[in-house]
Amino acid sequence: MQIEIEEGMHVVARGKAALIVRPVDADSVEVLLLSTRQKITVGLNEIEFITVPKRSTGGSEILYLTRLESESNDQEIQLALRRHEVLSRLHRKEISVAQAAEEIGVTRSHVYKLRAKHDESMGYCTQLVRRRGNQKNSRHLDPALEKEIEAVLETFRKRAGVTFAEVWRAVQKACMSLNLKCPARKTIRNRMKSSFTREEVTRLKYGREVAAQMHDSRPGKYKATKPLEWVQTDHTLVDYEVLTDDRSDTIGRPWLTLFIDVYTRVILGYYLSLHPPSTLSVACALAHAVMPKEDFLRRLNLSGFKYPMYGPPFMVYMDNAKEYRSHKYLSSLDRAHIGYDHRPLGKKHFGGHVERLIGTMMNKVHLLSGSTMSNTVVRKRLARDRKPTQTFTEFARWFALEVMEYHSTVHSEIKKTPLQAWQDYYGPHGVVPFPPQITDAHQFRLNFMPQEYRNIRPGGIEFKTRFYWDPVLDPFIGEKKVLIKYDPFSLKQIWVQLDGQFIPIPFADMTLPDITLEEHRAKVLSSQSLEPGSFGDAQAAEAHSEAGRIESASIKKTRAAKKQLAAKVEYQKEFSSAEVVKKENKVAPDYSLPPKPFKGGV
Repeated sequence: MQIEIEEGMHVVARGKAALIVRPVDADSVEVLLLSTRQKITVGLNEIEFITVPKRSTGGSEILYLTRLESESNDQEIQLALRRHEVLSRLHRKEISVAQAAEEIGVTRSHVYKLRAKHDESMGYCTQLVRRRGNQKNSRHLDPALEKEIEAVLETFRKRAGVTFAEVWRAVQKACMSLNLKCPARKTIRNRMKSSFTREEVTRLKYGREVAAQMHDSRPGKYKATKPLEWVQTDHTLVDYEVLTDDRSDTIGRPWLTLFIDVYTRVILGYYLSLHPPSTLSVACALAHAVMPKEDFLRRLNLSGFKYPMYGPPFMVYMDNAKEYRSHKYLSSLDRAHIGYDHRPLGKKHFGGHVERLIGTMMNKVHLLSGSTMSNTVVRKRLARDRKPTQTFTEFARWFALEVMEYHSTVHSEIKKTPLQAWQDYYGPHGVVPFPPQITDAHQFRLNFMPQEYRNIRPGGIEFKTRFYWDPVLDPFIGEKKVLIKYDPFSLKQIWVQLDGQFIPIPFADMTLPDITLEEHRAKVLSSQSLEPGSFGDAQAAEAHSEAGRIESASIKKTRAAKKQLAAKVEYQKEFSSAEVVKKENKVAPDYSLPPKPFKGGV
């Protein structure tokens, strides 16, 4: 026989008579034990159904009184207790109706009304004052309208990122199509609260991911038992813009890749890059985590500080980004005998330690002038004069100091500093004096080094705008697509595969200073901020303008001179022709002839 579980149904829960109050989740319900009037949560497998599983009036009355009890204040409960005690004595005929009326402070006729409600098995709840007016969650809309509202709300139940305005418009449209008067917005809000669970409301407003983070159950917690046993890693875009080397412009926000040891909370390794997360940045961060940090501190001029955390992790826990699933990266982990696992899809809390660490480090970044902050709302409130002030090299050094400060700050979870937690296990007075060591550090670094292909020319191998040379390359000049590997933390030499072996090749110019890959990227980005042929400073622009003015003035003068010369030539032409005519018309008079009379005209 099939049975539908309903509110107010009589059941047997854990061997005791009870009423079903409400469902808790897919596998359990809340019940009210009739003997003790205690509410408990039981699984469906702990319930036995009575032969006639129908909700009776008595069951509904008990549930109503239970709700009434939860809604009553202390004064109302004390009054009900006093009345119940007096009516119980009246029921046992220890006092008369008149005495009961006097003790309660009501008329005799009112005592009879109270005695009619009295029930020894239900206790004082029967004497609670029943509130007048509309009861909580009562509904008074037309049944057809209620049905239509429920149908509309059901269409939104599984959706995500929905605003109340969308739901409200959908209800309005449905009511107009049925020629029904649409209820008030507050009514629809109340229907949503009563129809949807908290998780469904959160999913409607903020989406599935936020709802899962807020409401998913997370029973139990994995606890690491020693350092390096469990390491988490993740990326984040740093909330800060770095400057070009000449500080004339910004080149963007760096990316940060972190490895955190869960047991001690130390930052085992990290990598700052000027490119989005990739296999390169992950491999660099892991190499930084595994290898000692003396060379790293020396390059940052921080040799006076200590960074004793290093070692190969037993298990690396990471998300499902493509750089964490690349065949090259995973095969390198296998060769290094480092275990790995990926989080379940959409379950961010499985990487909660590294997520919280990222938040801690970004809070430090937010104090810098030029921080972009974590969202646009906060960014709008920033002062306009808070401009970035650090180049990439300066920011890398600042961040390293903040990491050391973090290591020496008491952690709220482990109640000690991460550095102390590490030294309690790995140290002269710890469980083990030293972390596990890599037997072949050079081969380990080669496994995780990025690689490219280059040609061997007479001048050497050109890589990252620099030439590398060693006499060992002489027999191989002219070779094409030779495999090279390089250390992103130090470009002073590369490793070239010759006859199956990797040979270190240094700078051709040994006077060049060492440089990291990201410092090289910063310089490239700085040079790219000025297009080829563009002005480098204001003096060049002023010189160009002055030269233009000279050119314009000379053109005007030349045109004026040409016009003057042309006019002079034309004038001379006219003057010379007039002289010729004048000379041709000039005839000497013959004074021997008699004069001729003037006849008029010219």
